[in-house]
Amino acid sequence: MADALAYEVFEELKKDIEKGDFGIYLDTWDYEDEYSHNDIEIARGKLIELAKEYFRVNTMDYEAKEVNENVYIFNKSTGERL
Repeated sequence: MADALAYEVFEELKKDIEKGDFGIYLDTWDYEDEYSHNDIEIARGKLIELAKEYFRVNTMDYEAKEVNENVYIFNKSTGERL
């Protein structure tokens, strides 16, 4: 369940990258009716792994980090949240 959630949100993230409009990803409140907190936490870790590889392969200066039970995208050079 957690992997499926991570891949679903990863597709959303890729669309947001194309638009240049980043959001908050895997906020517990958005998913806790359908998934356990444990599944959401595992999905966050998987999403960060997927994003890290995607950014590396596409030479993007981005970084995904978990902050307060959410995943955010940051500019890797400046540390600014996007």
